[in-house]
Amino acid sequence: MLALGFGLLAATVAVIGMIPTLRAADWSLTTLPRVGANTAMAGAARAVDPGFHTVRHAGYDGQFYWGIGVDPLATGHVHHFFDKASYRYGHPLYGWLGWLFSAGQARAVPGALVAIGLASLFVAATTAAALGFGRGRFGWEGLFVALNPGLISSAVHDLAEPLATALLLGAFAAYARDRRTLTWICLALVPLSKEPLLVVLLAIVGWELHERRLRRAAIFATAAIPTLLWWTYARIHLGAWFASGDTALSEPLAGWRRALLHGRHAGAGGAIALTVLVALIVVLTLVALRALRLRGPVDLTYLALAAIAICLAPNATVAFSTALRNTAFLLVLVPFVLAFAPLLPAPETSRARDVELLQPS
Repeated sequence: MLALGFGLLAATVAVIGMIPTLRAADWSLTTLPRVGANTAMAGAARAVDPGFHTVRHAGYDGQFYWGIGVDPLATGHVHHFFDKASYRYGHPLYGWLGWLFSAGQARAVPGALVAIGLASLFVAATTAAALGFGRGRFGWEGLFVALNPGLISSAVHDLAEPLATALLLGAFAAYARDRRTLTWICLALVPLSKEPLLVVLLAIVGWELHERRLRRAAIFATAAIPTLLWWTYARIHLGAWFASGDTALSEPLAGWRRALLHGRHAGAGGAIALTVLVALIVVLTLVALRALRLRGPVDLTYLALAAIAICLAPNATVAFSTALRNTAFLLVLVPFVLAFAPLLPAPETSRARDVELLQPS
């Protein structure tokens, strides 16, 4: 029950973060995806809902999740107004769930996205805390979700990071409890929430191979099939892979060098942001050194995500809020990398279930 408190804290912080934006838009949830007023997306939004609230600047990434919620398979007209449809449909799960829970009603998609984001934060924080309590600790792991600025900002702006975090932690929690079906489901879904999280699947499969559990490794590896099938469909339908053309990656440290030397840090508030960014980089680097112990798939995942973070391009780091978003998963994993005991299934449980699987029915 104590773990639920961390989930409630995470959802409450996100709701509080939404209040200023909602108040300025007459409490309309359509303002949260941040569709730019002078863009083609604004025309598409108003065609669906004449009262749709747009923003004066160019908008933000949440507008594309709203677009996927309206046009889930890129067979309608909304995806034609995306900045790069092939990239946006590389991680469609959040938008798909918006479509599903809105029952295909376009006007209900903004509300569905908000509900999914808050529920995802609740589940992620509760799962993180439960993993801590289950190992005799105080559940402080939940605070790395509930007070994670990148995740809270994402929930406020209808972005997929809270959902991806819930699946990330769900995969590790199910794996540690040897719930193989649930582990497989989370591994199948998590790359569809954010493409880099394919490394979670690779880390677990790699660890199973390291432990010479070939049958389990093969089963978990099949969780990549749904993602690969979708990416193939998107490539054929949209004419490009999600990673083609300009991406958020560049040569190592280029983005962080630009963020530290030429980032948007003017004024006193900017100085604070710069200080926080430097501290975050130092902490995440020190934790990466700890992860080099390679005690399990969490360490492998952390190192893989850290390698991706090192190669982030300036467009993914220069803005302070975007830099926090792109390091949110690393911050969530920090307490699990530092923990005394790794997140692994009990050896006796694994062996017993392997024997059971091999016995004739």
